This record gives sequence, structure tokens and C-alpha cells, in this order.
Amino acid sequence: MKTLLLLLSFCMSQVALSECVHDFQTTGIDLVARESGSNLFVDLAHDGRYLPLDEVYKSLAMTVVYDVQKLESHTKAEGYDDRYIKYYHYSRVLDFLSEFKPVFEQSGYLTETIGKSLAGRDLKVVFPKTFDPNKKLIIMFGRHHGDEGTANWIIEGFAESFFSRPEILEQYQLVLYPMVNPDGAENKVRYNNNRRDLNRVWANNPSDSKDEIQSIHTHMAKLVEQSGKKPVIVLDMHGSFDEDFIYRVGRSTFGASYYQMQQDFIDELGSRDRWQAGNFILSEGSPGMARIRLATVHGWHTLTHETPRDIPLNNRQNRKLQSLKDQGVAALNSIEALY
Repeated sequence: MKTLLLLLSFCMSQVALSECVHDFQTTGIDLVARESGSNLFVDLAHDGRYLPLDEVYKSLAMTVVYDVQKLESHTKAEGYDDRYIKYYHYSRVLDFLSEFKPVFEQSGYLTETIGKSLAGRDLKVVFPKTFDPNKKLIIMFGRHHGDEGTANWIIEGFAESFFSRPEILEQYQLVLYPMVNPDGAENKVRYNNNRRDLNRVWANNPSDSKDEIQSIHTHMAKLVEQSGKKPVIVLDMHGSFDEDFIYRVGRSTFGASYYQMQQDFIDELGSRDRWQAGNFILSEGSPGMARIRLATVHGWHTLTHETPRDIPLNNRQNRKLQSLKDQGVAALNSIEALY
């Protein structure tokens, strides 16, 4: 296992919270002193909406502490697929679900629309028609952030393997929300159409979650209640700046057994996925993150899976689209080995 990366570092007024985006907190007086055009986005109303600093600096209260995100300067403009592993569009998830619908139905699963994005795109879910009390429950969802397209290729690999293996179908049942933020995916940006970071707006009560998350959270809570089972694992699939890792919490956050569950999965996945290779980052995250909220409220074993969002076609590791799907298979095999 690679050396533990300590994420919670303090530097004057800034506190780093993650590495799929540069998160920190600072005061209004610090922000107004910064240069314009700094690619900083501020949660002005503390509601998960991140607005450009250039637009809101006149509205900042000097002594108030704000959540701030600094986005990496990258683009998914025309020609992206000529330079990077193919970008995963909203249309692709619809094609995938349509293509596999007969397989899902043959396995006793439904594909349904459970709500709409702010721009009217369908929010999809795949889940069992009838929950089996003797089968273990897995929950997977991804693409909170629209520009993290590699996560969806991993999800496809996971789902393809799950539904092609009778021994898996006999032991496990899956609830899959493949694309949480379809508008962000189509706009090739992190945020949804309200400029919200959808992985900062999960609430204790599903009805208090924001925008697309309200639909996802409400449906998920009802399904888990209907199943009568606590999921053995919940995987939230994301894209990082430049490396593969798992986000996890510290030993004291949710107790020793929870801590050990995380470490067991990280180690098992590291033995099967040469890209992730046991790499993890310790982070207590934000209360509005899915992995933090679902663990806090329900005690579910929830981990965030990160893979680089922009992988050049001519990369030194000879990494290809199929290697992303293989990472999904590795995640499934790790679950099978542990639970």
C-alpha cells in the first residue's frame, strides 16, 4: 500500500478539503484582495452554489468565512476525443441503458426515470424489481461533477461484469444511478445548471437535498427501506486531477470497524487495480458530500473512487478506454472477495 496521504493541511486561512477540486475556506476580506480572473468560485449563500469570484466580490461580507473552489484550467472543447480517452456524454448513458435493457430485464431489473435534471434530462436508475432478503446490496452512483467523464466508463465496466456473471447475480443485488448530473455532463462543467456542486448538497432529510440530488436521495432512501437491507458498500464514482485514489475518513470519525472496512476495501482493490494500487487520501470531507452524509445518517459504508478525468490518448502507461472498464471489474471483484 502506498504511503498515506494526509489531505487536511493548514496554510494560513486556507483549509484543503479534496483533490478532485481545490477546496478551501477563507474570509471575504481575503477574497476581495485576490486578483481577478483567479478561477475561484465562491459559495456566496452557503447553499452549494459556486459563483465566480469576479461576479460576487462586491457582495462579500468581510468577516464571513466562505467555501471556495479553485478549478483547474482545462477544456473539453472540440477535438477533445482526438487528444484524450473518449468523453462520456449523456447520450452515451442513454445508449448504454437501452442496449443493456434486455439483459437487465432478464436478470429481474428495472430501468426507470426517477426525475428530471434542471434542463429536463432524465435521471436514470437500474434496480431490482423485487429485492431478495438473501442477497447483499450494493449501491453505486457517479458523475456528481459533469466534467468527470472517466467515472462513467468505470461504471459501465462494473455493470457489464455484474450482469454477465451468474455467481454475482446469485449473491448480490445492485442499485445503480449512473449519471447524477447530466446537465453538467453535457455542458462539460463541474456544476449543474444552478451552478451547484451536487456533491455538497446532500442533507439528512432527502427532501432537503438540493436539485437533482433531491430526486436521487429520495429514491435511494425509499429503495433501501424497501429492501430491508443495509448496503455492504456504497461507491461514489468521481474523476480527479491526475491520479487514482480512494477518499476515506479517519479512524475516529465513524469508529474502528468502519475504519477497518475502508482499509480492507482499499487494500483489496489495490491488489486488483494497478492504477489505484492501494492509493488513498484521508479526508473528513464536507457535511454535504454523499459519502459523509450517508455514513453519518445511515451508517452506510461509503467510499469515493477517483480516477483522472482527462487521460491523454498517448499516455506513458498505455492506458486505454478498456482499462477504465477493467477498473470497474476490479471494484466488483474486490466486493466479491470481501463481502
